[in-house]
Amino acid sequence: MILAPTRELALQISKELNALKHHEKEYNVLTVYGGVSIDDQTWHLRRGVDIFVGTTGRIKDHMERKNFDFGSLKMAVLDEADIMLNLGFKEDVEQIMGTIKSHGPKDLQCLMFSATVPRWISSIATMFLKPGYA
Repeated sequence: MILAPTRELALQISKELNALKHHEKEYNVLTVYGGVSIDDQTWHLRRGVDIFVGTTGRIKDHMERKNFDFGSLKMAVLDEADIMLNLGFKEDVEQIMGTIKSHGPKDLQCLMFSATVPRWISSIATMFLKPGYA
């Protein structure tokens, strides 16, 4: 799962992931964001995807509807974490990451990317990254 602060970034990430494929069916990428039908996204999630990229609001929507199982996650990525803070998504990110931590596998790999490292980013890193990585 890759969490992005904006629809535009989520779409850009998905485009790049699809460009990395050696062949069309190598892996499935799903982009989830608001403003489009959640039913279509739900259908794809329930069929199974290898990578899903989404905005905080829509990922929370899918969490609340129980449309995916955190137990099968292998990696969670926060991209542009500093932008998420600036856009006011702090509580959403903490809720998503808290749910992943409590319902995800114990060996889940978490990655965070941020142009700057304000206190909130350090706090999130300390809470959710493995010891020694923050």
